[in-house]
Amino acid sequence: MPVPISLIVDDSCPLVHVYAWHRRDVHGQPLVTPDGREIPLFIPNAFLDRFCDITERWGMAGKFSIVPAPGGCGDVVRGIDGFDPALTRAWLETMQRRLAARWDFCSEGITHNLAVNLETGEFFPESENAWSQRQDRTTLTPYLIHQLALLRDAGVDCTGVTSPWVFGIQVEPEYIASLVAAQKAVYGREFSWYFLHMLWNTPHRRPWIAYQEAGTTLVHIPALVNDYWWDTIDSPRTDAEFLNALTDRMLTRDGRAGKIREVLDAGGWPVLLTHWQSLFSSGLETGLVILDELGRRIRETLAGEVEWMNFSEIARRTACVESGNSDCRWVMPGPDSTDTGRSPETTRRTAPV
Repeated sequence: MPVPISLIVDDSCPLVHVYAWHRRDVHGQPLVTPDGREIPLFIPNAFLDRFCDITERWGMAGKFSIVPAPGGCGDVVRGIDGFDPALTRAWLETMQRRLAARWDFCSEGITHNLAVNLETGEFFPESENAWSQRQDRTTLTPYLIHQLALLRDAGVDCTGVTSPWVFGIQVEPEYIASLVAAQKAVYGREFSWYFLHMLWNTPHRRPWIAYQEAGTTLVHIPALVNDYWWDTIDSPRTDAEFLNALTDRMLTRDGRAGKIREVLDAGGWPVLLTHWQSLFSSGLETGLVILDELGRRIRETLAGEVEWMNFSEIARRTACVESGNSDCRWVMPGPDSTDTGRSPETTRRTAPV
């Protein structure tokens, strides 16, 4: 049976260049690359189409984040501040039309910037990530419900949740309880997944069941292949030597080396991480060129060895494998399904060592 391969796309959203906003507001860094180019605050809608062109060409699948109130400037329901709301709706319509068949959608914070005081609507003077590490389920659950409800009201079915930065990692048991409660509250969903952990040094690792109790299952899917596209954010280079060197770090032309090969040889499932800003490359879109070349290499050198899967499919396979079922090519149940794919045991689990 082919090994699952999947692509994580973080920090995506309509129009707003989330990275630029939190680079300025959270990290206090100037919006200028080391070579003096301005880092744009916004990304045109056409960039989404160019991303979809590549993923469709190579049959890619994975999970696609949507930050529902990106940078705190508007949201996916009302529209992005300073832009015609029709542009936000158009971005979401393109996403649904071109990605929904092979990609899972998820929330990633409310703003992926400063944390929001849900009682006042104002911002706390710290990032969502920093704020989360001192919370428990009584505050994390409404925060997650708010971000999921925004996307639900915009017509987006979020089958899972992504942490902005490492949101909740220091209070993960409380975060897990909140993830379960929020999915039930917003979508009535009993089976879901989340992305938090980046495990670059353990290529053998696979997803695991983080919670399983009373008919509810939550699967954690870690990233094992780092965001090598990130180097394009601050680099002006677009030459073939630079592009091939970055692509080689993930997979060489012959498929015999690179991080993807390392994961496969170790028995892991290669889940690749990238970010919207890494593909946008501060306007040069160098990351998209690398993504295109990587897609070609995977098809030409790993055909039959790997199979592109979205996170729902990976979560279902994980639940199936842990149940001891010999036929694990299952699909994700809908939010109204009573088939949760639970193991015979009803247990709560933590990340394996």
